[in-house]
Amino acid sequence: MSCKGLQNTKFYTMILVSVMLFGIFSLSPAISSLMNNVIIRSTGRISTVAYARSGSAKDIQVAVDQVAVAGDIGNVYIPAGTFNFVEAAESWMTVNVSAGVNLFGALTERDANGQVIEWRTVLVMPFEAPEDSIFFHITGEQNPDRPFRFSDIKLVGYREFNSSSTTRYDGIEIEDVINFRVDHCYLRNVCGNGITSTVGAYGSYGRKEYGKTYTCGLIDHCKLVNNPGHVEWAIANCTVSYGVRTDRGSWSEEWEDDISKVLGHYTSYTVFIEDCYFEKWRHCVCSNHGAHYVFRHNTIKNDFGLGSLDAHGWAYISEGRVLVGTRAMEIYENELLDPVGQSEGVLDLIYFRGGGGVVFNNTVTGYTQFVSLGQEASDDVSKCQIHDVYIWNNSLPAGCKEINVYYGDKNPIEEGVDYFRHAPDIFNYEPYPYPHPLTIEATP
Repeated sequence: MSCKGLQNTKFYTMILVSVMLFGIFSLSPAISSLMNNVIIRSTGRISTVAYARSGSAKDIQVAVDQVAVAGDIGNVYIPAGTFNFVEAAESWMTVNVSAGVNLFGALTERDANGQVIEWRTVLVMPFEAPEDSIFFHITGEQNPDRPFRFSDIKLVGYREFNSSSTTRYDGIEIEDVINFRVDHCYLRNVCGNGITSTVGAYGSYGRKEYGKTYTCGLIDHCKLVNNPGHVEWAIANCTVSYGVRTDRGSWSEEWEDDISKVLGHYTSYTVFIEDCYFEKWRHCVCSNHGAHYVFRHNTIKNDFGLGSLDAHGWAYISEGRVLVGTRAMEIYENELLDPVGQSEGVLDLIYFRGGGGVVFNNTVTGYTQFVSLGQEASDDVSKCQIHDVYIWNNSLPAGCKEINVYYGDKNPIEEGVDYFRHAPDIFNYEPYPYPHPLTIEATP
């Protein structure tokens, strides 16, 4: 071959390689959803790296702000050690983070199942902070190009040091973020809401206009544990709140009528909880306002048995708008074991108070009632009442009632019409791929 031919060959080879590389970096793997496509993107942006001097809230906030100034995309690394999050002589401080800025503790050692053996970055509340204090508050703009990750961090509440404390604190609140991931974390004696995923309307109705509201993501390989507390139906009288709380928005009107477009999908308002451990919560997970959550491959043990997994069903018309309850739960392939109970004697596991869902392939011990079905939605919002609940192939202890129907006189809940003891047969249901694609880890 002539010299000119070799040069041409090299030239075209370089062009071909360049085209291939461009294609690799420009294509984004999609997470499919028949209702709302949720994409995990590679933006091609160069991220900024910042290192917090310590695990104090002040030092973490300085590092977060450094990334924000440099373009608001990047990672903050918190060093190994046990740190007072805020010193006792100081006022409580929440670290505020914009989506796109990720927070990493020191890398943990993990066992063969991906569970953390020991946490190296530990952030401690050393004094009685005000009620509902929050360690971390993450806000976004529902932008898939700005996901968020929180990894390898242990948060410890004040009740660790004073068991008589009755104050509830929140761990991580996430608002308006597409594709968040909270993984390999430990929330211990953070007795309010451990992890809250919601939209900006939650808790302050004036913050958001009515409209489409999205937060979605994954909580995996986390431990959420409390020392003993007090729980009862009146939340104001409890000293323990929710392990995970997920809401689509306090003023959400959005409701997908076709449940086959929700079950088995990762929508723009779905939260997955997988490979986690929960102990002693009022509800380990609860939801409302159009939420959809998937609870799979988890362990609940020594819980209080007051509806360990819950779907609030509140739905009503206000100011001419339909405010909806929980859309759906998917609960499967879990170990749900040995509640400790309190005073009522009935140990309830799952509450469907509206909406629909699937419950299958779970192993249960110790609970006395498995699934309770009730109506909380007003009759003029009947679409939010119990429909399309499928329950099958669960291993229950002797004496455990499989299905308990209550509030049936409000609007009767009928087997074969509203709930079924088998897999869906009027649409093709397949669980979403496990593990969730967001678990594909890049090196921190």
